Amino acid sequence: MTATSEDTAGPYAQFILFGDSITQMSNNQDIGFGFHPALQEAYSRKLDIINRGFSGYTTAHAIQVFPRFFPSPEVASVRLMTVFFGANDAAVPGHPQHVPLEQYKENLKKIIQHPATRAQGPRILIITPPPVNEYQLEFFDKSKDIPHPSRTAAITKTYAQAAKEVAAALNVPVVDIWSALMGSTGWQEGQPLPGSRDLPNDEKLSSLFLDGLHLTPAGYRIVYDQIIQKIADTWPDQHPDQLRFVFPSWVDAPK
Repeated sequence: MTATSEDTAGPYAQFILFGDSITQMSNNQDIGFGFHPALQEAYSRKLDIINRGFSGYTTAHAIQVFPRFFPSPEVASVRLMTVFFGANDAAVPGHPQHVPLEQYKENLKKIIQHPATRAQGPRILIITPPPVNEYQLEFFDKSKDIPHPSRTAAITKTYAQAAKEVAAALNVPVVDIWSALMGSTGWQEGQPLPGSRDLPNDEKLSSLFLDGLHLTPAGYRIVYDQIIQKIADTWPDQHPDQLRFVFPSWVDAPK
């Protein structure tokens, strides 16, 4: 068995996960299930899953660091990439991580339209920021010694919507994690937002978060399932079940 035609820059093409701490922590063994190791298992011997998650980063940080790590076609072939920012950008105005909504949208566009991205032409998935739980965030904010609330359910919703708008404008598939996590609580559009102080604390939503911002294994499971489903729907030939091993199984390997 030979490598696929897309593996021209080396034995394994790359699937880069670009994001903030939610991406970085998805590889934390202390948490348990994360979407990075789950993707590694799914694409084992087919693609290299590269975690480029940066704790605390906003899209303003992202556009600065992106060209410094993203490989040229001469170095590696990037076949797939997730862009998963907004959880920090959506911090309340006045917070040091806050990025204004329109600037957030422009920054996402800059990443996707960057010359380095165009040189590779990867299949890109924009992932919306997840919702937040203001009740749990109170303890997170105190641990960071920052004013509470650092984020609100309502503001975060607008950033999730903005990510979807950018995806639609650029004709890039979107993984709507915000809606998937909120939908798991039974929430429907027009209802008060679980996670906000307008409602009592929602136990189902709380089960998806470690601290109101970062995800539990149950939350990461939803992220993974949504990514895999979007790949299946958009690029079925790139679903892990449809890709061959880069190197043959031991039965077929030369002896």
